[in-house]
Amino acid sequence: MKNKKIIVLLLVAILIALPLLNNCKGDVEDPVTNDPVIDVQLLSPSNEQQFNVGEKISVSIKVNDPKVSDLKLYVEDTIYQDGIPSSDNTISIDSKNSKVGQVRIRLSYINADGELKGDSRMIVLFSDVQPLYKSAKIVKIHPHDPTSYTQGLEFYKGNLFEGTGQRGQSILGEVSLETGEHKRKQELEPRFFGEGITILNDTIYQLTYQAGVCKVYDLKFNEINEFTYTGEGWGLCNNGSDILMSNGSSEIVWRDPRTFTIKKRLQVFDPRKEIVNLNELELIDGHLFANIYTDKQIVEIDTANGKILSYIDCSALVEDATGPGTDVLNGIAYNSITKKLYLTGKLWPKLYEVTIE
Repeated sequence: MKNKKIIVLLLVAILIALPLLNNCKGDVEDPVTNDPVIDVQLLSPSNEQQFNVGEKISVSIKVNDPKVSDLKLYVEDTIYQDGIPSSDNTISIDSKNSKVGQVRIRLSYINADGELKGDSRMIVLFSDVQPLYKSAKIVKIHPHDPTSYTQGLEFYKGNLFEGTGQRGQSILGEVSLETGEHKRKQELEPRFFGEGITILNDTIYQLTYQAGVCKVYDLKFNEINEFTYTGEGWGLCNNGSDILMSNGSSEIVWRDPRTFTIKKRLQVFDPRKEIVNLNELELIDGHLFANIYTDKQIVEIDTANGKILSYIDCSALVEDATGPGTDVLNGIAYNSITKKLYLTGKLWPKLYEVTIE
């Protein structure tokens, strides 16, 4: 029995000693929450807190060690305010010129040991612009190859080009506007699921869905290069110097056409929600137009900030084109020479010249 009592007493002693051993690590704990106390922390905003562009964002700073120095507040990677006093204070951030989407707010400081430390929060900014609601009106109907699973559609120097999908059926082709037939085509290897295309400086770029490969061709459809990227490939267009790419999320990325490296990222939001499933892309007079996968609407996007400028209802086209064997609306092509806009869909038998009203 004595041995049992000794064992019990030893266990009790160990349990009592554990908190003391933990405190030997040097961590200072909050006496109420038992959480580690850091030198400086952001009390607000909270992570993923939502605002609309134009709102004032209150940043509350709690300084637990007055020996800290060189406090700076960043919005993304830009200093918003430096020379912040080493004491509790609140700073108001004006978001009126901000882009939409996730925005990182970060506080940095030097602690008493001379180490660079910090605290950060990720907030979400929704658009302050109420989108217009427009409709695509049919002007003229052209034939379209009903076996084309349209992923990319683009005019270049007055000629219409198309990229199609499905493994074993994906092609790059030049299309006759009068007949809908492919004047010529280049088949992709069966392992590739073709996606969006764009043409810049006589060079054709074609994405693949999940292979992380962008095929590069000359205008004769000779493959001249290949780039790799992370994630999925959906839609492509260009602004004359950069390539714009979608990946099925709310994000549009700007890529260098010589290296395919990312130069800029932008998310797309309206005043109430994030716009996901962005697909085929087309730039028209500086505004970005995008199909939303499985949706009957096209969105018009401000490329400066990601705000939705308008929703374009394409229901009339969908109702006229769809039938047995057809798939969803996808394919936007603007002929800058004739100033005409064309829309189609995956496996649609028709290509529509439209106006937006």
